[in-house]
Amino acid sequence: MKRVITAVTLTIAGLAALLGFKTRDLAGATTTTAAGGNTTSSAGPTTTNGGSGSTTTTTAGTVQADGPTVGTPYGPVQVSVVVSGGVLVDVVALQLPGGNGESYQINTYAAPRLREMALQAQSANIHVVSGATFTSLAYAQSLQGALDAAGL
Repeated sequence: MKRVITAVTLTIAGLAALLGFKTRDLAGATTTTAAGGNTTSSAGPTTTNGGSGSTTTTTAGTVQADGPTVGTPYGPVQVSVVVSGGVLVDVVALQLPGGNGESYQINTYAAPRLREMALQAQSANIHVVSGATFTSLAYAQSLQGALDAAGL
């Protein structure tokens, strides 16, 4: 009988410990701006340059803008947007992590989904693609920079 009581007590203690375990929230990472305009982050992606890249106005109200390059543990992410008449019409990934076969495979899957979500949302408010968390967060950050540069 003592063994049963001990086993039940340990099981309850183990479940309580599991339920109380807090994981790190990458989406809610804190970012701070350092001297020179570089952005750093306590977790997740970090911007490696001080702002967005080039902005080009083309035919009748069409603007093409590059977002900032955002570093991840697996490599840089940068996107470019095309805005026409105040509508996001295209998003192109200029840089994605792909230094090894696994990163390449993950981002080959994630990039079209991130692009589709951005075009549907018409903003950088997109979901994280499962298995590509760092890329997704960096993609959204670079996308927001490009949208800001394009005036959207």
